[in-house]
Amino acid sequence: MYSEQQKYWIWLSSVNGLSPGRFDELLERFGPPQRIWEELGAWLAPFVGHALYEALQKARDARYFDQLFEAMQKASAVAVTREDAAYPKLLQTIAGAPPTLYARGAAVLDSAYPLAVVGARNCTAYGTRIARRIARDFSSVGGTVLSGLARGIDSAAHRGSIDAKARTIAVLGSGVDVIYPPEHQILVDEILAHGGSIVSELPPGTKPFPHHFPQRNRIISGMSAAVLLVEAAVHSGAMSTVAHALDQGREVLAAPGQADSPLSSSTHALIRDGARLVTSAKEIIDDLGWDLIPCASDVSGAPPKMSQIERRLYALLSGGPAGIDALMEMMRVSAPEMNSLLTIMELQGIIRKLPGGKVILA
Repeated sequence: MYSEQQKYWIWLSSVNGLSPGRFDELLERFGPPQRIWEELGAWLAPFVGHALYEALQKARDARYFDQLFEAMQKASAVAVTREDAAYPKLLQTIAGAPPTLYARGAAVLDSAYPLAVVGARNCTAYGTRIARRIARDFSSVGGTVLSGLARGIDSAAHRGSIDAKARTIAVLGSGVDVIYPPEHQILVDEILAHGGSIVSELPPGTKPFPHHFPQRNRIISGMSAAVLLVEAAVHSGAMSTVAHALDQGREVLAAPGQADSPLSSSTHALIRDGARLVTSAKEIIDDLGWDLIPCASDVSGAPPKMSQIERRLYALLSGGPAGIDALMEMMRVSAPEMNSLLTIMELQGIIRKLPGGKVILA
């Protein structure tokens, strides 16, 4: 499946502590990875430093080599090197492009219209709804949504693509066989079932250590032509992705939020600084001049034969469970009106009540 040249490239790029920049320096100075494998000696230590030299020595072992490819096979993953045609062309242009990507699912990682959708983990129902709707509408006309499989906005974006029965790409801060958060295993299965990809620069089996995620974020933006931010705290990981996008020359878009929400401060600051304000997939497609035909979407996505107030409640719940008190405030209805509405919709099988005074779509 892999040529000898590819195998040694994949081996060298898997060595713990070898950054993409140092990988490129090694190749430029000492030649192809196979030569480094064959001629590795103490002469290399002054150039790479003691710690990396020890890591290279440890990895220069037939068992390590075989276990790497066995782990890939066990994870149903393939390696896509920077020299392969399947490697994302946009990602090739960034500083520190990963020498190797590991992928489960579709291994052709390029897309004509790649859009990253990122945001807060602890997001609001409003943010979840916006991210899911935009991702659904964008995916339904041939765009590809990328995100990081995190809780909150990321998972809403992936689910929007799944709603459209379209492919989406999730970039992990762990090996492609180590799903984090673990409850998103079902989401991963759905992504793969719809022709999507699970991607990482880290070898299979790598755990999700905190320092992996900022590095992961540069890949999300690097594979994308534009990055859409939907809610974020000031120092969140999503803002790290935005910073990478700006450094990489990508378009930065922001969805406006609720004026009194702390999670709107970052998106509104971006808009004030010149980021494009967008509220729909159509606006994204039109603003970026992409050759896609936007669909006319029902914002709520609600089933037909609903009253106006039922459709409003359905739209509010489309982003996930919400508290009854919060719903009453957003809809400006009294407690008796809300109880009557919930009873009717529960009998119709549209919603169901959860412990703690919350409601979710059935």
